[in-house]
Amino acid sequence: MDTLQQPQLGQTILALRQEKKLTQEELVEQCNLNVRTLQRIEAGEVTPRDFTLKAIFSALDFQIEQVASSIKKRVALSRIQIGWIAGIVYFVIGFIETGMDYSRFGGDDAVYFSLIYTLVKTISLVSFGLLMLGFVAVGTTYKSSLLKISAYLMIGSFAIVEFYDIISIFSQISAEDFILIKSSEAVIFGSVDIVLGIAIFRLGTDLGVIAKVTGIFEILAGALFVTFILAFFGLILLIPATILEIILLHKCYENLSSSTQS
Repeated sequence: MDTLQQPQLGQTILALRQEKKLTQEELVEQCNLNVRTLQRIEAGEVTPRDFTLKAIFSALDFQIEQVASSIKKRVALSRIQIGWIAGIVYFVIGFIETGMDYSRFGGDDAVYFSLIYTLVKTISLVSFGLLMLGFVAVGTTYKSSLLKISAYLMIGSFAIVEFYDIISIFSQISAEDFILIKSSEAVIFGSVDIVLGIAIFRLGTDLGVIAKVTGIFEILAGALFVTFILAFFGLILLIPATILEIILLHKCYENLSSSTQS
């Protein structure tokens, strides 16, 4: 029962009652409830006890497992949709971010550069996080623990990179230390990206060629990052990889949306 949460639960009960063409008064007579309690449940104000839920769903001739599954699908659908939309934002902001990364080493910057740089990095981190959370939802839907774990690790490794970039712009750091830190970041990020690529590639059974191609690009990009020397080429390879990630999430969204409607 813990998978049933408000306000989705109340909305589901309301939809089922209306589908059965029952008034609130007619339903409460069959469930031994009062109208006010049912009103609060449907409004999402209270979460009913398990035995109350069973009584309501029994009166509506609906299996509670179906409701739980339906709610899970809708939550996953929402997260996947947010994921591919956020992926577009991340893809666009990535070009601005890369340009600012290079320009920060080109000499004296305007006073406001650090603030804009921090804002861009923050937007990049948030949008990337939402993109990866979309893959967490995909992993949940297709029962891929490897995809969920690697997506969370990608968020963590990317957060380390972004936080360091923000902190470093406000402090002095030697060229040697900078290269050492960046090489470590590249190895960590690349290693996790390889695992993510393997997890996505395995989705090919359910999602077809697009998943396999996306996985291959992720694996190749990750391998280039791990070398650090070839990290620049890995960065270039991430451009088509990110596009493929967005397309893949959108395909997952369409597939899940179709199954939910049916």
